[in-house]
Amino acid sequence: MLRLYMDGLWKKARPHGDTSVAAVADRTGINKSTLHRLAAGSMEPSLNTLWALRQAYGGRLDTFVYDDPHAKRRPTVPRPPQAPGRGRRPRGTT
Repeated sequence: MLRLYMDGLWKKARPHGDTSVAAVADRTGINKSTLHRLAAGSMEPSLNTLWALRQAYGGRLDTFVYDDPHAKRRPTVPRPPQAPGRGRRPRGTT
C-alpha cells in the first residue's frame, strides 16, 4: 500500500512558507480532509494528488510516497463476468 511520505512533503513545503495542512491545501488544491486522511494512512494517494503536490513543490513523484509492506490492502472482490447483452441499458432507451 502506498502511503504519503509526510516528512518528504514538509521538506518540500516549508521553503515555500507552507507550514500547515491548510497552507498545503491552498497551494495544491487538495482538500484538507484528504490530506489528513493521507497523513493518517487511511487512504492511498491518487496519481492526481501526487501530481498536484509535484506541480506545487517540484521534485519526483516518489518524493511524496513510500510503499508500506505492513499496511493491509483492502481485499478486492472479483466481479463475476456478465453475459453478453445482460448489462445496464443506456438511459433513454426502452
